[in-house]
Amino acid sequence: MRAIVVRKFGHHHDVARLETLPKPEPAPGHVVVRNKAAGVSFAASLNIAGKYQRKAPLPYIPAPECAGIVEAVGEGVTRVAVGDHVMCSVDNGGAAGFCHIPEVSCFRIPKEMDFGVGTAIITSYNTSYGALTRRAELKAGETLLVHGAAGAVGMAAVEIGKALGATVIAVAGGEKHCASAKRHGADHVIDHRKQNFRDVVMEITGGKGVNVVYDSIGGDVTIQSIRSLAWEGRLLTIGYASGTIPNIAANTLLLKNASAMGFNLGHFFGWSPGGSRAEHIETLDGFTAGVLDLYRQGKIDPEVGARFPLERFNDALDAVINREVDGKCVVEMSDEDY
Repeated sequence: MRAIVVRKFGHHHDVARLETLPKPEPAPGHVVVRNKAAGVSFAASLNIAGKYQRKAPLPYIPAPECAGIVEAVGEGVTRVAVGDHVMCSVDNGGAAGFCHIPEVSCFRIPKEMDFGVGTAIITSYNTSYGALTRRAELKAGETLLVHGAAGAVGMAAVEIGKALGATVIAVAGGEKHCASAKRHGADHVIDHRKQNFRDVVMEITGGKGVNVVYDSIGGDVTIQSIRSLAWEGRLLTIGYASGTIPNIAANTLLLKNASAMGFNLGHFFGWSPGGSRAEHIETLDGFTAGVLDLYRQGKIDPEVGARFPLERFNDALDAVINREVDGKCVVEMSDEDY
């Protein structure tokens, strides 16, 4: 098979290279998936550069999510069967013709679902669903502020927030990205390149502020978001696309009786301590079932904003880093990759 391989950390154009590797064979409890699409994310660029909070073991194949068809199963596998269409959280290993992963990381998808959409759901939509329902407990009638609303996780938060009955205020940069957020259900859209989002939020809410903020940006955006919260509001910190991890002054939370909470989907895949494996699998299955139910009802419409062949993985990563893509960016596999 062909795969993108990283043998040392550095800039992706220097260290992420297309190689030919042996096709994997399934170990007990594991599955081999014939990949059809793999997600490309900002986090992948940090991992390749050696700057991610969890460094990948070298050498490794990047891309933490993929979707495809089960090619083979190892002894004891009961969760999926050969021929199933699946989306997978692979930690690393998506950017290849085949991936070899534990069966618990595979989730069945409808056979009519686009594989690119599957790569969006497994991480971006499950992250937003878990954050909004499990952590923030977003309720119908509340107001949700979403930053980075044209990106993969932000767009997912806009759609899921709207499906849950919230009024959604989306923040994006530029007319194209703002139009995408509006198209995916945002009630109000703020172009942060032209407007101070906090001023507009307070105007929209009549000075009350928002109940929940979905923040994947960090830096000063986080600080101003806390100032945009209503009484007993909740801030969700999801990631730090700005490159700056904010220092939150505790008194700003105290004054509004507010909460700041994190959400890391990877925890449920066993990437951090706490909880049992059985509990994690049950939780992940619940997130996935919730998202797929919204998909079947037509309440979410995941957008694959850019598709590249596997050999152009680095170009795909450039497009994500330069914020050229609305929704999910993927690489897709061809017959040459198997």
